[in-house]
Amino acid sequence: MDASSTVLISAVVALIVGVVIGYMLGRSGGNDSRQLELIEQLDETQRELAEYKEKVTSHFEETANLVSNLTESYKAVHQHLATSSMELCSNEAATRTLEAAIQPRLSDDTVESDAEVVAEAKAEKPAEEETSSMEAPRDYAPKNPDEEGTLSETYGLKEGQEEAPKDPADFAEKADANKAEETKPA
Repeated sequence: MDASSTVLISAVVALIVGVVIGYMLGRSGGNDSRQLELIEQLDETQRELAEYKEKVTSHFEETANLVSNLTESYKAVHQHLATSSMELCSNEAATRTLEAAIQPRLSDDTVESDAEVVAEAKAEKPAEEETSSMEAPRDYAPKNPDEEGTLSETYGLKEGQEEAPKDPADFAEKADANKAEETKPA
């Protein structure tokens, strides 16, 4: 091993070490750019989320204001109709009912007085209107107490008619008996 071969081996080893160090530095530099890219994406997403939250907040604030305005408009229309009906209607009970509707309800006493006004108004109605009272619709067919209900086992059977067999074997026997009677000569 001469000096030139030692120098040559040292140069090759130094070259290999330099390539490995360069490769390592190159990979770590690439990670920094990827990290910066991810940080940028995260910041962008957070900005979008903040904008969305602001839009939602402003939407609900505007909706609340519009509903409040609608409520105030409804109250104004109701109050206008009530005052106009007091001036234009001759029926005293209707006037008192509308007056009670105009007044704000502060306690249960006003609810009771409103009920009295409504009761008085009903008392003044003609008898014809009372006879046609409203009844809630039924979700079943009414029946007399002595009748069978629709859930009864004998519902829909005529008197003297036998109940249908429940066991398939009984059904087959009954069918065979009916067939034998039909084929019998008279």
